[in-house]
Amino acid sequence: MNNYPDHTNRKRDYWELVWNKFREGDRRAFETIYNEFSDVLFAYGSKVTSDHEMLKDCIQDVFIDIYKYGTELRNPGSLEFYLFKTLKRNIFRKLKEQSGIKLADIQSNSFYLKFELEERNEQEEMLDEGLLKLQAHLKSLNPVQRELLYLKFNSGLSYVEIGRILDIKPDTVKKQVYRLLDGLRSQLSKNPLELLFIYFAE
Repeated sequence: MNNYPDHTNRKRDYWELVWNKFREGDRRAFETIYNEFSDVLFAYGSKVTSDHEMLKDCIQDVFIDIYKYGTELRNPGSLEFYLFKTLKRNIFRKLKEQSGIKLADIQSNSFYLKFELEERNEQEEMLDEGLLKLQAHLKSLNPVQRELLYLKFNSGLSYVEIGRILDIKPDTVKKQVYRLLDGLRSQLSKNPLELLFIYFAE
């Protein structure tokens, strides 16, 4: 039996407890939130922008606002979702201010996730035909598809929450994830170890 949903629910219950303690004035609860999520947010944000100094400012703004207005904020339900969503909004706002580009254009071209296999050079390492096909398939994915896969496998977010971050209907998120995974599996040869090459690159 798959225990992931129960595990996710337990994590959410834990962070709801920590959040409530923070809202009651427990400074250690705020430190717990910061220590747990600051690196997670940096890892996600670095896929949205390559400007790491600006990213650090955006993350700092997230936690400053939480600390400043936390007692006035409602329970977000999923703290992880709240932090991801807030950070992405902050990044987009700064990118729009810096570039003057329309928000819609920033959103549709703003995720730079790379897969480990994409970084492999066939001239440096011998890749069999199946891996070459898989490599080509990965390179064909657009930024939204890459973000879908990242959030699916690097967060505890539900399909509803992923959809809210990407402005996509939950059913569409679920269907797209299934299609992406089916597409990847269709490119694999019989060797299951090839799945190891799909890992995200740093």
